[in-house]
Amino acid sequence: MRVESHETEENQSPWSIMFAICTPHKGKMFMALSLMAFVTVFELLPVYLLFLAIQELLTPLTASAEQLLWIAAGICGAIILKSGCSMGAYFFSHQVAFNALTDVRMKLATQLANLPLTWLTAQNPAVLKQNILQDVEHIENFIAHQSVELFNALLTPIVVFTVIAFIDWRLALSAVAVVPLAFLASGLFMHKTAAQYERFSGVSEDLTATLSDYVKNIPLMKLYNLDSKRFAVLNRKLGSYHKLVLELTGQTVPGWTLYTALLGASFVCLLPAAIGLHSTQSVSTEQVILSMLLAVGMLNPIIKVSRFFMDANELLAGVKRIMPIYLSQSPTLNNTQIQAEKKHPLMQFYSVDFAYQSHKILQSVHFKLLPNSLNVIVGASGNGKSTLAMLACGLLSPSSGRVQIYGQDVSMLTDSARAQFMSVVTQECYLFEGSLRENILFGRSGVSSEVLEHAIVAAQLKPWVTQLPDGLDTLVQVRGQNLSGGEKQRIAIARALVSETPLVILDEPAAAMDNVTQSKLYQAIQGHYPNTTFLVITHKYLGLENTGQIFVLKDGQIASQGTHEALLARCDYYRECWQLQESDSEQPSTKGHPLDFQQISYEI
Repeated sequence: MRVESHETEENQSPWSIMFAICTPHKGKMFMALSLMAFVTVFELLPVYLLFLAIQELLTPLTASAEQLLWIAAGICGAIILKSGCSMGAYFFSHQVAFNALTDVRMKLATQLANLPLTWLTAQNPAVLKQNILQDVEHIENFIAHQSVELFNALLTPIVVFTVIAFIDWRLALSAVAVVPLAFLASGLFMHKTAAQYERFSGVSEDLTATLSDYVKNIPLMKLYNLDSKRFAVLNRKLGSYHKLVLELTGQTVPGWTLYTALLGASFVCLLPAAIGLHSTQSVSTEQVILSMLLAVGMLNPIIKVSRFFMDANELLAGVKRIMPIYLSQSPTLNNTQIQAEKKHPLMQFYSVDFAYQSHKILQSVHFKLLPNSLNVIVGASGNGKSTLAMLACGLLSPSSGRVQIYGQDVSMLTDSARAQFMSVVTQECYLFEGSLRENILFGRSGVSSEVLEHAIVAAQLKPWVTQLPDGLDTLVQVRGQNLSGGEKQRIAIARALVSETPLVILDEPAAAMDNVTQSKLYQAIQGHYPNTTFLVITHKYLGLENTGQIFVLKDGQIASQGTHEALLARCDYYRECWQLQESDSEQPSTKGHPLDFQQISYEI
């Protein structure tokens, strides 16, 4: 899902985005470039002073040590002035870079916060991380360093050419005569590199995402004694990357070598021209010497400019990657205030279909939730339960049909409206470094101790919390690494309950719970929250005896619905699944005594 208009992005080039980033700080940028212009002038001043010193040395009868010392002092002064202007230029350019990129990072963070959940869900976290960190750093480095260096590299050959042309225009033309030849040679070898770099950017981004997954799953790979060579996808992408690098190298190295060699050979044309003009007395010896001194390294800055524009492909690719976020327009959402009207059910699925490309997951799903009750969607793995949960909370949009809360489409709600009317617990529990209390409250202020206590008790956290020496002040490590799966899941449930929203969606809340704890959870949330509607998605049939309404999901469709007793009587599929799980739960364990997982986790 693209959240910005195609027209907006197509009308913007990466360079225009760079210009827009710097525009609010144009005053300081102007100061940086102005100081760099003085640097260019002070670079030529020592050359002229060196020419004067050579003149003095070539006429020993009139040369004096005092004059040579003054020339040496002038060279030192020019170097000092050049260094001072250079420091000033970098000072201002760094200020522009840091201030501008602070604004960019804030804007990207704001845009990401405003983008719809459906768009964010479809993104690869590794690529988003590259956008916000690495690509922005490339822009920052360009503004802070490369912008002033590029300006100096562009200005220096122009100033030198102008000075030599002032001496003699023919000498100036002969000094730059190799430039067309160099660009011709470069074009012959490197005319396809722009398209190749575009391909390289895409291949590199794809490889980054795969490598991120590879690194993330290294602990699992170590358990199975695997290495990167066992993974066909990673090796295929590494092979494509290596092949493309070889192609780029084969195209760029010969052309670049010939290009730099020609630009470094300006004397090939200048020296014969100077000799010819001097022999006809069109130019003096002093003019030839000064022109030669000025021409030394005159074209080297062009190499720096060319190198920048070759490396700029990576910079521009990074700008293109952040453009969809940077230029994104706020999605058209329903800002109408949602009213809890009785004429609309709190939530309903209306003829909902969903497919991943051509693979159908859900078909004609249609149901309404009973208000102020526990509604359960039960089904085996692979029947579309998690997809249904993501549709219910707006992480996905249906391929057809509608998912509504009080008559409003869930996928079109604003973030504030969604958070006001529903809380969600997904299968992945998002925990952060901080205390248990901070993880449950999740930045909320003004939550009473009574509300917090109710949530902890209902989520079956109370027995565990009371065992902890620091209670709710116990520290949670990054991603909850010091907690068990069940503990993390119950913290997430408490977080949802403390929000006190009309609707709470729980996706597999009992996945890490035993049957007893699961039954206690269902009883507790109904007892403590009688005015809350719960939608529970689960594969466990046990513990559903006292729920308000059960929907049986089979092959992506609602096969039947009703109470537990009614489904046992009329739905063969439900009855068979329930009896199978009941018989499994009654079988004694043959692997020793069951372990107290909570106590083990606590002791660790």
